[in-house]
Amino acid sequence: MRLPAYITDFDKWKNGFTFSSEVRVRFSETDAFGHVNNKNALVYFEDARLEYFSSLGLMQKWADADFETMIVAADLQCDYVRQIKFNEQLRVYVKVEKLGSSSLDLHYLVLNQDQEVCLTGRGAIVQIGKESGKAVPWNEEMRQALKGEMVCS
Repeated sequence: MRLPAYITDFDKWKNGFTFSSEVRVRFSETDAFGHVNNKNALVYFEDARLEYFSSLGLMQKWADADFETMIVAADLQCDYVRQIKFNEQLRVYVKVEKLGSSSLDLHYLVLNQDQEVCLTGRGAIVQIGKESGKAVPWNEEMRQALKGEMVCS
């Protein structure tokens, strides 16, 4: 497998994932060739990302209408390694690779039921003010959660 620029040592990179979610490929996610349409890879990333943030206690805050901030995707990259077919069981892994003052770089790994790599990816997420639309730094509680040191209450 040819490695994308954001992965230097695949085994070390792969072993850094601790959170994952499962998805079974639905028929509606496939195209005329019988494999997953490329846009659905980003949906798998998004679903896993939201579950990950929920597990940290963060998504509940951002989804609250009274909370002052929210998150937006600033960029997304997906590398397609292996075709994915209807009814395959996938495990989508997510991890924080780099934490900035108001942004973070997430990495993704998708394996099929045979533990074969199907997709890898990365994306920048930014926390912004709901009214201003401008970047807002992580508070200390969020920073600790994103570093894996705690779950937000």
